[in-house]
Amino acid sequence: MNSSTIAPHILRFIGLVAVQSLLLNQMTDSIGAYFNVLLYPLFILFLPLQMAAPYVIILGFLVGLTVDMFVPSWGIHASAGVFSGFARGLALMPFAPKGGFSAKDPIFSPSLMGWQTFLQGSALFMAMHLLWYFSFSYFSHLYMLEIVKKTASAWVLTMIFVALYTAMFNPKK
Repeated sequence: MNSSTIAPHILRFIGLVAVQSLLLNQMTDSIGAYFNVLLYPLFILFLPLQMAAPYVIILGFLVGLTVDMFVPSWGIHASAGVFSGFARGLALMPFAPKGGFSAKDPIFSPSLMGWQTFLQGSALFMAMHLLWYFSFSYFSHLYMLEIVKKTASAWVLTMIFVALYTAMFNPKK
């Protein structure tokens, strides 16, 4: 990878962490506990499809840890980032073309997959991330109803923001 292919990922990392930390987390505090939008997992989703899983997991940890630095969540975002780095391959597998993704497929985006497939794949990916995040934040089966309610409301809100982000910035590489 050369600097022209790394630059979009660095900018995406900085931008998504800034939006998550400075705007979305503050909105959750102001509006209420059921207004949760986690947009930073898009950094993990938009990593190159051919990137090896250990690198995706490490980058997932870094983006989650960076978000954790701005909120008192004590590693919950880092944990969710690691899980999402691991689960990304599983979430995108059903949407891969026959024979899998090739080297000419840069990232999982609407320009590559089409909007319907992109939204389905990102919905599955975000559902997995959010379920892990809320399960780990409560860390008890006693709060299962609360975990499900928060996951469902956060998933709906997050998918709206995912569609808006993707339409505005149209990531291609």
